[in-house]
Amino acid sequence: MKKILIIISIHLILLSCAQVYPLNTNTDIPTDPYIKDLNNELIPYEGTWKGTWDNKTIFIYFKKINKYMDHRENNPYYKDILIGKFKVINSNGQVLFDNTNLSDNDAKIEGGGFIKNSLKYLLSYNDPDICGMTGWVYITFNDAAKTKLNWKFTDTTDIMDSSCQYYNANPFSKPLPKEIILTKQ
Repeated sequence: MKKILIIISIHLILLSCAQVYPLNTNTDIPTDPYIKDLNNELIPYEGTWKGTWDNKTIFIYFKKINKYMDHRENNPYYKDILIGKFKVINSNGQVLFDNTNLSDNDAKIEGGGFIKNSLKYLLSYNDPDICGMTGWVYITFNDAAKTKLNWKFTDTTDIMDSSCQYYNANPFSKPLPKEIILTKQ
């Protein structure tokens, strides 16, 4: 327990020493900054969203988190992002896909940020449990009240081989809709 408290304390000290930049920063940043949602731009996305397509209902749960990003060579940083978890149910009430019990670190939908000069927020989708599916999700609000969300999914999966449990499924039930309008619940 003592080690956990020390690790948390060090994490908080490092985070408090970091230079803070707004979420829409599109310039080079120094080492160890914090790209923070200073204007609460991610807050309206948080919560439960629902939509229907192809006789299926999807529930998507968006949550804002602070994530340590280390994919930039020699320039790790912290950034506020959205993560998404989802559940898909068919018209008979059968659960087709459900990753809502995963930890936040294992969420299959993870935010990248706002597209420059756009109101669209970009998220990546990476799902090793569904044949290694990958893709990009673009979301943007459809109304001023921010209760309707335009969703567009682009599947970038290269290959689905025979090791996939859905390899011979006909039709293969896709976990995410290509385009849908989600309503905040």
